[in-house]
Amino acid sequence: MQLITSFDLKKSEYLSKDRFISYHHQLRLIFSLGNQVKNVLEIGIYNSLLTDILKSYGYEVNTADIDHNLNPDIILDLATDFSLPKDKFDAIVLFQVLEHLPYEQSELALKKLAAATKKYLVISLPYNTLYSAFQIRFSGIPRSRYLLLEIPKFWTNKPLSKHHYWEVGLKDYPKKRILSSIKNAGLSVKKEFIDPINPYHYFLVLEKNINNY
Repeated sequence: MQLITSFDLKKSEYLSKDRFISYHHQLRLIFSLGNQVKNVLEIGIYNSLLTDILKSYGYEVNTADIDHNLNPDIILDLATDFSLPKDKFDAIVLFQVLEHLPYEQSELALKKLAAATKKYLVISLPYNTLYSAFQIRFSGIPRSRYLLLEIPKFWTNKPLSKHHYWEVGLKDYPKKRILSSIKNAGLSVKKEFIDPINPYHYFLVLEKNINNY
């Protein structure tokens, strides 16, 4: 995996409007798991924003990353034969991380993370589509209404990001393949979500199938 500090990301690029929308959904999905989640491991960090907010709400949070420059609690390379303490973390969360590994390595990492988590994995993956999104909002109604039309780019294997090995929706990586990998890792999909404002981020709440372990 490539170190995130080698990506030469500008703060204005990484902390974009779309990125903050992603943070909102990361938090919302973790909060939706309720009181059964108190201890969280965040894998793949760039800043402490998610961790700081979770800690302010009473969560115990540890961080893990391959990049020691980010000062994670755990130095972790998902491309290696890594190990994590089992049943310590109620939820392991990693957002826009697995695509930085070749697909077969990401499958192996997913299996090891499924074995390590006590209950849940909460992830997001890049979903490469052609899309049109329409927003409708009425005065007096607090929430907007959306219409999202998407066509996965099944005719190409070129990711949007040069740092990605693969992305959901591309020729060899249809959604059904990703869902099959999730099932083979001993996980079931509890919830999936795409925000029409930023449909490039595909969110999944995955629950560990206890009978498989």
